[in-house]
Amino acid sequence: MLDLVVRDRLERILESIYLIQVRTELVNKPSDLITNPDNMLLDSIAMRLQVIGEHVKKINSLDPLLFSENLQIDPDPIIRFRDFISHHYEKTDFEIIYDIINNNLPPLEGKIRKFLTSN
Repeated sequence: MLDLVVRDRLERILESIYLIQVRTELVNKPSDLITNPDNMLLDSIAMRLQVIGEHVKKINSLDPLLFSENLQIDPDPIIRFRDFISHHYEKTDFEIIYDIINNNLPPLEGKIRKFLTSN
């Protein structure tokens, strides 16, 4: 049986992915993330990526094998990116964030949904 704390954190990851998807519906290229005043969109997406990384970090400490064995995901890059955003936000590249949104979040979402459905 899946620990309720872990399940809750996985669901919160899905919530953050959903919010990122909603906020980036009209984003078609990396520079679209920085076209609004004060980079508010980029900031909100980076915060949600940080939240995802924090949940991954906590889950990994509670159940070190969940990501690698059950989800077939290496949690280390997610955790390292969370740490980077937390400590070096001013160096965050909008093109990297765009790439993460389009290439990393969809597979993460799919694997978490599949795992939660079967557990």
